[in-house]
Amino acid sequence: MVDRSENKKWLQHARKSWLVLAQGGLWIGAMVGGFLLPPPIGVLGGDEKIWLRFGQFVIAMVLGLVFFAARRWKLRRHAPWWCGSAVLFLAVGVAAFFRYQQLTLAWTSRYLGQRVVVGSVYTPQGLSYTRKNPKISADDLIFDFAGVTENIWTRESIDRRRLLLAASYVSCLPLFTLCLISVVQASQCGDKPTKKKSRSLRLNIRLL
Repeated sequence: MVDRSENKKWLQHARKSWLVLAQGGLWIGAMVGGFLLPPPIGVLGGDEKIWLRFGQFVIAMVLGLVFFAARRWKLRRHAPWWCGSAVLFLAVGVAAFFRYQQLTLAWTSRYLGQRVVVGSVYTPQGLSYTRKNPKISADDLIFDFAGVTENIWTRESIDRRRLLLAASYVSCLPLFTLCLISVVQASQCGDKPTKKKSRSLRLNIRLL
């Protein structure tokens, strides 16, 4: 009976903890995704939701690890370390963000007002057409093929770049999450009194 009750309590606690992490992942994912990063370019409608949910799952896992660290390092003397972590994650996150934007501009082109992913290896048909028109731009090339990019570049090269863009998109989310949580933890550690101050406060309360 004792083992069952303990297992039940553990399951209830784990369920509550996971619910908090999942809600936090959804909230931060929606905030970061809505403010900084739109859904990755080139994915299909159904795949877009999959990548967004995967990003939210990664954020929830990061939140769990950071909360564990926050419970362990929560004193005032830990505040500078959290500040340094926030600056570090911000710098890496900004670098990853601009890298994602750079890859998006380099690996996509416009067709009818939308951006589509271009490949790196031409098909025989695409290679023949580009040799006849060596100065043609990628936008015009896609327009001449009626937007069917798989007739210009191989499917493998398009899918490879599509996956790399999606991976770059997902990698940005936990970095900004770590930066945000580090700032919050640094402010909380900075507001806590030191041990000497807390002891003096206790003595003053006792004297009063």
